[in-house]
Amino acid sequence: MRPCIFVAGGGTGGHVFPSLCIALEIRKQTDWDIIFLGTKRGMERELVRDRGFRMVYLVARGWNRHFDWGFFRLLGENLVGFLLGGWYFLRYRPRVFLAMGSYLSLLGGIWARLLRIPIYVHEQNVYPGLANRILARWAKVVFVSAQDTVPYLEGYKTVKVVGNPLREEVMEWKGRKEEALKELMLEPGRRTILVMGGSRGSEVINENFLQALDFLDENATQVIHITGKENFLQVQEKARRLSFPYRVYPFLPCPGMAYAVSDLAICRAGANTVFELFFFGLPSILVPYAEATESHQVYNALWLKKHQPVEIIEEQVLSPNILGEKIRAMLVTERCYSGDAQYLKNAASIIAQEIVRDFWRERRKKIG
Repeated sequence: MRPCIFVAGGGTGGHVFPSLCIALEIRKQTDWDIIFLGTKRGMERELVRDRGFRMVYLVARGWNRHFDWGFFRLLGENLVGFLLGGWYFLRYRPRVFLAMGSYLSLLGGIWARLLRIPIYVHEQNVYPGLANRILARWAKVVFVSAQDTVPYLEGYKTVKVVGNPLREEVMEWKGRKEEALKELMLEPGRRTILVMGGSRGSEVINENFLQALDFLDENATQVIHITGKENFLQVQEKARRLSFPYRVYPFLPCPGMAYAVSDLAICRAGANTVFELFFFGLPSILVPYAEATESHQVYNALWLKKHQPVEIIEEQVLSPNILGEKIRAMLVTERCYSGDAQYLKNAASIIAQEIVRDFWRERRKKIG
C-alpha cells in the first residue's frame, strides 16, 4: 500500500500555489498518494484538479476573531468540518501531514496530532499566521520563507529558512523580456506598468489606478491590468477608449511573462506576490490589504522594501493623486536583481526532499 500524505492549504492562491509546488516535487520523488484537504469555495477546487491531484472537501470557514451572532454559525460549520476531517484521516490513514496555513491546516493538524502523524509546516508570510503558530508547537519541522520570520517562532522546534515555493512556469520567464513583449502584444521602448490585486483582484486598486491615468505619458507607457473577475468588464470598457496599449485580463494563469516585461508593479502584498516580485527584482508600489489577518501583508511589504525599490501606500490613504505621483516617481527606477533570490528556485524541492527522507528514516527505524 502506497504511503499517503495530506496537504492542507486552501482558500487563496497564496496558500494553494506553494502547496502545489511542493506536491509536484513529492510526486517527482515518490509514488505516494497525495491528497489535498480543501473546500468547494476556494481556488483549490479547480487548481488542484487541473494538476492531477485528489482532493477531499471539508465544511469550514476562517474565524473572524470577534464575537457576534455569526460566531455560532462559524463554530457549527467548523465543528462539522473537524468531524469530517477525522473521517478522512481514519479512512485514508495518511502517514504525513503538510500544513500550509489557514483554518484547514488547523483542523487537519489537530487530527494529525491526536493520531501521532508527523506534521510539517510551511509559512509563506513574513509574520506567521495563527494556525501555523499553533501547529508549529507540534511540528517536526517548520519551513519559513524569510529569515525575518525566525524570531517570531523562537523556542519552537526546528525552523528552517527555505523560501516561498514559486511555480516553475512563473520563474522560467525571468530574463525573457523580448519574448514576453510579443506574447502580450506590447510595444518595445515603452515603460510597462503591471497592475494586479492578488488572486481575487482588488476593486480599490483597480478604481484608483483608472482615475490616476492622467498622470501617465501616453506616448511612453503601456499597461498590463489583471483585474479579477468582478471588475474585468468595467476596466476592459475603459481600456478600449485609450490611445496606448492597455492589456486587460480577469486572471493571468502565468504572471511570469507580465513580471518579465514590466518596469513597475502596483499590487497587494500577499506572500506569493511579494516573493515573485523579489525573484524578478521588480520595483513596486504595494497597497497591503487592510483587512488581512494580523496585518501580515504589511510585514511582507516591509520585508520586500529592505531588498529592493518599494513604495508602500496604506489602503486607508490611497487616492488617485497619491498613486499617480508615486507612479511617476517610480517609473524611472530600474530593476534590482538580487543573487539572494535564486534560493527560491529550490524551495519546493528542499521541503519535499526533507519530508520524504524523514519518512523513510523513521520507517527504517521501526523495521530495524
